[in-house]
Amino acid sequence: MLTHPFTFLHARPDLSLFQFRTGQGGAILIQLRFILLRSGIYDLYVEQRQCTDVFHPYLFTEEDARGLLGDVIRVIELYTERYPGRIIRMKGNTLLQTALFRVILRVHHDLLCPLFLIDKEGQKRFFPFRRDTGDSVFLLKRRADCTLPVHPVMESVRTRSRLFGNWVHVQLHKEIG
Repeated sequence: MLTHPFTFLHARPDLSLFQFRTGQGGAILIQLRFILLRSGIYDLYVEQRQCTDVFHPYLFTEEDARGLLGDVIRVIELYTERYPGRIIRMKGNTLLQTALFRVILRVHHDLLCPLFLIDKEGQKRFFPFRRDTGDSVFLLKRRADCTLPVHPVMESVRTRSRLFGNWVHVQLHKEIG
């Protein structure tokens, strides 16, 4: 199962930063940042931090990995719902980011295609199962016919994911990260 029945995220009011905990006992903090690269294009950065001094041999399980994939996709969905004209650039700056972005785009291509146009940077079309190990930069743009009304800015937003169908709760904070 890719998705939990309910997802709880923390975010800045402008949705430029999301964070959530994962792993055994919430021992890993994941932060997703959308940073302006150039006009209309925003880089997605993924950062992880271990939040415990106690060493657990299995801080991150397979179930946590599946949940992480779903949470990253949900964050992209929420961000592009608020800003449908923005293009999300997924560039793997680390091995973790590269692997995460490739898995999301290859394994969940059928899930993403109805909502997003997916391209390789500098090329017209992304082919999910072509073996190009050198490609690590992808662009996601919300399809024009898939925009929804924007949620008003409140202290929290509760919405249902169109991609997964589960509830997502986002608690907004002026200062996080």
